[in-house]
Amino acid sequence: MQKLKLLALTLAALLSTSIAAHAQLSLGLGVAVVPQFEGSKDYNVRAAPVLSFKNDKISVRTNGPGFEADLLSSRAVDVGPIVRYSFGRDGSKIDNAQVSALPNIKGGVELGGYAQVNIPLGGFSTFIAPRVSVVQGVQGGAVGTVVEAGLGVLRLQGDWTLGARATTTYASADYMNNRFGVGTASPFGLASFNAGAGIKDVGMTLFANYKINESFSITGVAGYKMLQGDAAKSPIVRVSGTRDQGFISLGVTYSFN
Repeated sequence: MQKLKLLALTLAALLSTSIAAHAQLSLGLGVAVVPQFEGSKDYNVRAAPVLSFKNDKISVRTNGPGFEADLLSSRAVDVGPIVRYSFGRDGSKIDNAQVSALPNIKGGVELGGYAQVNIPLGGFSTFIAPRVSVVQGVQGGAVGTVVEAGLGVLRLQGDWTLGARATTTYASADYMNNRFGVGTASPFGLASFNAGAGIKDVGMTLFANYKINESFSITGVAGYKMLQGDAAKSPIVRVSGTRDQGFISLGVTYSFN
């Protein structure tokens, strides 16, 4: 009973804090076109839900297939945790016969954190934003460590918010071998391959958000990355896929002001 009372008091405190801090909630839904697996030349369409919550003290938002929170109220620095889902590799949903014959990789959860610095240029309408994030697979088929470093540019112009970010990603041996390794020679012609740690990819992402009115906005994201190192050398990519990877998403969001 004491624990229930404490939980109720905690929830009430959080609710009152949110209201007092002028909380804003945004919900949306979109579609994304993404590779069937990392290194694939074929694509699938997936639903892309969008959620954003913020007040004067904290913000939480979707970022790809997961969430990240900014725990600082400062506009100059963003720091917080990341929780995201890493999609696995399901042979029944892969068009390529060579890769679909390989063992499936279960999806799983990755946990980590990020830090970003927002540097204004000529006022507060344009920012450059260096960022670094680290996530670790902790559940299911998500294994290994992934470190991403990037440099972004954000432009606020009327009802438009425009952005671009260049990134590079380092992955541990566990991650690389899980995604790009071939344990034994495949009867479909893929030679055995042991992938080691190293730079996994370099890429660029473009972002545009248009505010239709006080409630609705539309967001588009397009990205491209080129696999590097053992990821590009893997027969999964070199023989059955491509090192050129892209994605695009489009969604509509409603804000409860």
